[in-house]
Amino acid sequence: MPSIVSLSSLSRSEFDRQKKSFSCTNKDLENYISQYAFGHQKEGLFQTYLYCDDEKKFLGFISFTVATIEREVADGNIDIPSSIMYSIPAIKITRLCAFDTHCGQGVGTTLMQFAHILAVVQQKKIGCRAIIVDSKHEAIDFYKQFDFIEINKEEGSDTVFMIYDLLKPRELVDIIPSMIKFCDRYNQHDISGVLRA
Repeated sequence: MPSIVSLSSLSRSEFDRQKKSFSCTNKDLENYISQYAFGHQKEGLFQTYLYCDDEKKFLGFISFTVATIEREVADGNIDIPSSIMYSIPAIKITRLCAFDTHCGQGVGTTLMQFAHILAVVQQKKIGCRAIIVDSKHEAIDFYKQFDFIEINKEEGSDTVFMIYDLLKPRELVDIIPSMIKFCDRYNQHDISGVLRA
């Protein structure tokens, strides 16, 4: 059965054994997962999850951190009442990668579905109204497939700030059952428990 596993659930030796097979055209992403992700997870800076197939082979990964969006950036981009004047809580996708041999096979889509579910869990636990990403230019169209909108294109920057406006809790009721089914399929029972609550 395929699964999504937290990097923190792996021992360092198991991770070191597995990382030899990681290959990504984007060498920054390959270097991150091979050299920095484990240490960042250990320090509590980012949370990285790996997508595994039935044979426990890693197909890709996604990393997150908590973030906020300044109120003026949120205006017109997130459905928040104008009376709320403070920063808006969000989760940030810091890295997303399908390893080379699995590009175009739905790995990125599965990890984005997981990102959406994780944002909903964050919303239920402590508050979250958006998912944000500093997208590389070549990934903008990928994120647009998931209803992210471009916010800021700085001249000379190699990234574009993008936002996904997470539904409000009352608007999520109809899709929670499909999220629970996803979590059960990918061995995320602790998360499905939060969604059921």
